[in-house]
Amino acid sequence: MNLIDRYVAEVGKHLLLVKGRKDIENELRSTLEDMLEERAQKAGEPADEAMQMELLKEYGAPGRVAETYNPNPYLIGPRIFPFFMFILKIVVAAVTLGLTIATGIQIMSASPMTAVDLLSTIGKGLLNIVSACIAAFGNLALVFALIERYAPASEFKMDEEKEWDPAALKKEPEPDDVKIWEPMLAIVFTFIALSIFNFNPQLIGIYYLDGNKWHVLPLLSEAFFRWLPLMNIAWVAEIVLNGMLLRSGKWTTSTRLVSIATKLFQMVILGLLIAGPSILALTPDSLQAAGVNDLEALNILETMADKGLDIILGLAIFGSLVEIIKSIYKMVTQK
Repeated sequence: MNLIDRYVAEVGKHLLLVKGRKDIENELRSTLEDMLEERAQKAGEPADEAMQMELLKEYGAPGRVAETYNPNPYLIGPRIFPFFMFILKIVVAAVTLGLTIATGIQIMSASPMTAVDLLSTIGKGLLNIVSACIAAFGNLALVFALIERYAPASEFKMDEEKEWDPAALKKEPEPDDVKIWEPMLAIVFTFIALSIFNFNPQLIGIYYLDGNKWHVLPLLSEAFFRWLPLMNIAWVAEIVLNGMLLRSGKWTTSTRLVSIATKLFQMVILGLLIAGPSILALTPDSLQAAGVNDLEALNILETMADKGLDIILGLAIFGSLVEIIKSIYKMVTQK
């Protein structure tokens, strides 16, 4: 193996690309060999090792050469970093607000509290906020890292970067236009749901007053939390979809396809919730602990709660199906 082959192999080691690496190596080898042949002709002597070393030294270190072939040297590049910061601020504010309210509810439900218990609850609440914000940052960074690599650069511009045309003032609102507050609110409430269900699930329950003290009757069973990872994926997909809508400002074919895929996934999850064990923790035993002692009434209440939940989940599936049909119809009629 001559020096050029070794040099090309070393450049290949530094390439982040897997697909197209061989093509780049072949192109680089051909370029170097042509340059070496040209130098040899000018010098009027055959190419030797010294001439190869001189050429490679001028061409540069393998690592630096490889950087010129790597299209995405950044985790989150400058083209979408402003948008990343915009969404991150919304998400952090939403998570902080949601968990602050959750901590306040926890303090109110546990009152009266000693000073030590109060400080302990506040401290745990602050830790939950920090950990939830870190988790949200990590998830959002992962999403935007994928967008950095797969979203076309021309489509990812903030409003101030886009060329403005006064003729736009005469145009009537497009039916596919998205009001900016809609995806923003969706992102905020989705992250609130993520933070509460994953970090403070104990707050989801039925609150009742026993004497002078508030108690919480857990509403969700262990069966619900088995499906929580899938629900997290669905929520993250919703965040991605609303981020795309916030970016584009209107419904496009790509956003409709993402919406259809997300709705289908949500329908699968809802079907699993209906078909599997009850996700409600409202059992006769738990209701008896809350002070309801009529056994027949307890059984009727449990059955009604399960049936009612199945109806609600079924309606959610129907709603998702309607949204899918609407998206498909609009994609077909717009072509």
